[in-house]
Amino acid sequence: MALNDTIKIPIELFIGSTATFGTIILICIIVVAVYIRKFAHEAHPGAAPRFVSGLTCSLVLMTSLLLPVDVFMTSYQKYPNGTWREWAADNSTRVEINNAILYTYYTCYSLLTFCLFLLTPFAYFFFEEGDAEDDTPAAERLCSAFKYSFCFVFLVVALLLVGAFVQFGHIPNSNGTIIDDLNFLGDQIKSKGIESALSFTISVLTVLGLFVYIIYTAYGLSAFPFNFVKTRGNAARELEKLRVDQIAREEKERQLAAKYADGRPVIPSDRRLMQKLARDKERYAELQRLVESDHNSCGRKILICCRPFSIVLGIFLTLISLAFMSSVTVTLVDKYVYSNYTLGYVLTTVHYKYSPINYLLTYAQLVFPLDYILVLLIVFYFACCTVNGIRRIGIWFFWIKMFEVIPRRTMPQGLLLLSALFSYAMIALNQLALVAMPTYSTYGSQHYMVKENGTDVIKPCDNHSPPGECQLTQLASIITRFTIHANLYGAIVTYLLSAFVGAYVIGFIVAAIRRKRSVLEKAVGDRDAEDDPLLNL
Repeated sequence: MALNDTIKIPIELFIGSTATFGTIILICIIVVAVYIRKFAHEAHPGAAPRFVSGLTCSLVLMTSLLLPVDVFMTSYQKYPNGTWREWAADNSTRVEINNAILYTYYTCYSLLTFCLFLLTPFAYFFFEEGDAEDDTPAAERLCSAFKYSFCFVFLVVALLLVGAFVQFGHIPNSNGTIIDDLNFLGDQIKSKGIESALSFTISVLTVLGLFVYIIYTAYGLSAFPFNFVKTRGNAARELEKLRVDQIAREEKERQLAAKYADGRPVIPSDRRLMQKLARDKERYAELQRLVESDHNSCGRKILICCRPFSIVLGIFLTLISLAFMSSVTVTLVDKYVYSNYTLGYVLTTVHYKYSPINYLLTYAQLVFPLDYILVLLIVFYFACCTVNGIRRIGIWFFWIKMFEVIPRRTMPQGLLLLSALFSYAMIALNQLALVAMPTYSTYGSQHYMVKENGTDVIKPCDNHSPPGECQLTQLASIITRFTIHANLYGAIVTYLLSAFVGAYVIGFIVAAIRRKRSVLEKAVGDRDAEDDPLLNL
């Protein structure tokens, strides 16, 4: 109530927005807890990696879902006819509202920076030194973890100092409409040193997230929907294959037993073969149990009954992916045609208005919380696709495969790296929102009124709006603040997003051609990954 009295906004608006966001926070925590519990290794029940991973993922989801609140609070200050609402007529009131949203963003991003650059590295190196079953003293593991984590502390301090004090460039001195529009944007988002430092740090995290998009999310966006369309192999055929392999193995064992029935010494090659056959016997028994369990499970039978709905859902999700990627492509083409490297590919006007996601959300924003629900679904869909891509590809360090992401078998270090990659991707989602839905994420549904030939004309807000008539969302201010003064960053983001679209096209072709793994193939792959000593270091 005190906040409402200070900012002078309607109590129903304050309660509605905070209650909605509070509900979303609760949903995020529940979803993250379920996912962490699903992937955490059953034999490593340590609470610290799960807590750190859950905290980081919950924070980044909450940050991504601030966008609809930002858009709503910015747009709701004006009537649909373009005039300011009575309680927002005073500019100081609008500034207080915008600052409240801005500081919420900065708080979330600051906490994320702490988690990604200090908490996650510390937990990773702590468990890298050993676990509770090792003889390594806890004090020694703590010292080692602090030693390695200090490098990340130094890195984040360097990023903040560079962002605060280094001048990356300026708006080009030239005549023209685009330069005037950039100056108009620059006047709206003048910043102090600390804001520039945070914007630079967020930009660096965004670039890292775009690399995650190219490697993992692009393939996940194409492969995840196909999971619902494609069918697994026939379970009866898989069981028959296991029985044939078992008969061949037993025959080989009988031949070896007959060969050495007279008590002669076993040669080394045959001894190794006997050991391999013994291991295969146990392995195939477990695989047969898994296939039979899956074949007779209630879930399998329910999926067979719901097969038509699964196909429809897969097609629907594929259409969503295509709509989102087409929205990104339209804006990228707009940038390449109407902007250039010198301007950091910043668009001051949306020339191609055929973006389906942007069109849908701009009009859905008129009915709160419809746009919130749609953004929630988009964020969770991207989250699922990112995790799906990481799970399919695995966690790599260049050409070295470090960890597999397997349900109930992911190592603590792998879980921490999974949460870090996931967080980078979700941070980049805010940048992606400005590209896929530029009108919605920049001005929402704001309009302004001008007189043309003596008649009042209502126009949607853009960068050509008269001064004082429109205001940027705080997300657009944070991201654009650094982009318009650092053309290199804008160019890097544009090129990485182009690579992301290309990776999606390649992933779509691969996912369409590639056959879905059967229960037997999946079990063999998961077992091989778990037995790989390098993946369990």
